[in-house]
Amino acid sequence: MAPVSPHLKPSLTPDPRWPTKILRENKGRDVRKRPRGKRAGIRNRLRAWAHQAPLPSILLANVQSLDNKLDDLRARIKFQRDIRDCNLLCSTESWLNPVVPNHAIQPAEFFSVHRMDRTAYSGKSRGGGVCVMVNNSWCNNANVVTLVRSCSPNLELLALKFHPFYLPWEFTLVIINTVYIPPQANMDTALWELHEALTQFQAQHQDAALIRGWGFQQR
Repeated sequence: MAPVSPHLKPSLTPDPRWPTKILRENKGRDVRKRPRGKRAGIRNRLRAWAHQAPLPSILLANVQSLDNKLDDLRARIKFQRDIRDCNLLCSTESWLNPVVPNHAIQPAEFFSVHRMDRTAYSGKSRGGGVCVMVNNSWCNNANVVTLVRSCSPNLELLALKFHPFYLPWEFTLVIINTVYIPPQANMDTALWELHEALTQFQAQHQDAALIRGWGFQQR
């Protein structure tokens, strides 16, 4: 039989005569109840780091009236984790007007609303418009700056600048451009206006992550 090392201490067997506190602290661990690892996989890692991704997660939709889809959106945010953890919810054709306040279309208390409604300068009084809902777990509302609210007959643009809680060192900020080009627009003119705006952003913020989400309709 191999000799026992003098550095090894014999196991301590509890004595029933010891105080209750000592007996409780020296209770042996049940190996069967010990946690065995954790869930792995890319999807679980992404869910754990939902608000610390290198680039924001974005849901872009042409809603064609945001007002009558709020119940569905709120239900999805409540019961679908992928929607609830989404950093940005971008909508085109929101069909909103200044009479509707932001708190009336807020899908949840942890989302802030930023929008650009269609104006009379576009040639139409109804329809159009873009809206961006920001998850406060990704970026606080105090760190969101509106760069451009533009509404013309050919282009509707809402540009927002973000300083989120987490960004990789390659970027200093994030610029999101939500664009809607109506069906009656001159496509060449719309693209020229969009190019001018994006070029200006790139010149002013060279270290920014410039992201564009757009919807358009052509006849």
